[in-house]
Amino acid sequence: MDDYQKWLDAAAGIEQDLEYLRFSLSESDILQLRVALDIYRNNAANDVPWPHPDDLFCITMIPHGTKAQIATDMRRDYKTAC
Repeated sequence: MDDYQKWLDAAAGIEQDLEYLRFSLSESDILQLRVALDIYRNNAANDVPWPHPDDLFCITMIPHGTKAQIATDMRRDYKTAC
C-alpha cells in the first residue's frame, strides 16, 4: 500500500469515528478530529510520506490571535514497545 492510500485509509477511520462518536464527544473533541481528518487528506494529496512505525505523527493547534494555526511534526524521540 502506498503512502497516499495509507493517509486516505487513516482519514476514513477518522470519518467512522466521527460518525460513531458525534453524540458523545464535546465540540472541541469533534473539532480536533475534523482537523486531523483535513490534515490526513491534505497529506495524501501532497505526497507526504507515511510516518515510520517508530515515529509519532503530531498535530498541534497553536492559538494565534483570533485564529488557531495548525502545526504538524514527526517526533522521532518516541519508540514503540515490542
